[in-house]
Amino acid sequence: MLGVLSLAVYPATAQTSRVVVVNLGDATASIYAASHVIPGGDPALKLEKVLPVGKAPNEVCMSPNGKRAYVGNRGDISVTAIDMDNLAVASTITDPAMINPDGCAVTADGTKLYVAAAGAESVFVFSTADGHKLNQFKVGKEPRRLLFSADGTRLYVSNGEERFVSVIDTKTNAEVGQVKAGRDPRGMAFTSDGKYLAIGNVSDDTVQFVKIGSTEPEFVVGVPRSPQRVVVVPSKEILFTIGRVDNLVSLLDIRQNHEYGRLMTTLPVGRAPWGMALSAAGDCVYVTNTGDDTISVIDLRLMKAAVTIPTGKRPMGLAVR
Repeated sequence: MLGVLSLAVYPATAQTSRVVVVNLGDATASIYAASHVIPGGDPALKLEKVLPVGKAPNEVCMSPNGKRAYVGNRGDISVTAIDMDNLAVASTITDPAMINPDGCAVTADGTKLYVAAAGAESVFVFSTADGHKLNQFKVGKEPRRLLFSADGTRLYVSNGEERFVSVIDTKTNAEVGQVKAGRDPRGMAFTSDGKYLAIGNVSDDTVQFVKIGSTEPEFVVGVPRSPQRVVVVPSKEILFTIGRVDNLVSLLDIRQNHEYGRLMTTLPVGRAPWGMALSAAGDCVYVTNTGDDTISVIDLRLMKAAVTIPTGKRPMGLAVR
């Protein structure tokens, strides 16, 4: 099914959130309203606004309160801040040393923005109040993705040209450890029980599960090629991972049993999937397809891509509030 489902009439009880997709090919961010029209109805997206951002936008993250979205413009030295209430560009954060900004994350209190600068082998820290730089610290080669621990005391940084994930103390911004990884570690997520850090190793075609506090993986699972992203669906105790080369997503069983991480099945999506996120309501998964300029919406009731929606050119990262 191809097309945008109209959200013109909603019952008062409808759950509505927003999805931000960054489009590398036309240097824009597309903002969608997301909802289920009725309980049990098909997932729906409606395009609300397309905003200009910086050159070659690649990733986007959202503040915990949903008031700001931050777009890493990998083609230059900037991050675009988007006002999600007014659907407008609020500011542009720049630093001459921030080469190829990529993944980002905002602290739980909303006061600090962390940005992985892939070309600078560093993570930059900015004030969200006025955009001034608070700190900059070295990590491994080509840092790509960032993930805060549940209590905010640790920041995990996946380094694309290393075989480890850096563990940073957020009070001191100093590295306090490294987690062993495969080749080109990329997407990261915590399992729903909080016991494991899952890491997708893009060039090994594996997902590994590392017990929190450990430095070695306990389980390593082979998956379809180029697992760019990992997303946990707590209600299903399933981990989704993208198979970029094979145009699909894989579902891994993360229930506590003797086959932890077992590959359960795969679902087809669009061409060259890249970004993936769980909906705010937890009832569907969004996947951006770089090769055909679409978003696949996977309905978790049906466990299939129920809707395909056109978006900008070469959609990459996405974030949900």
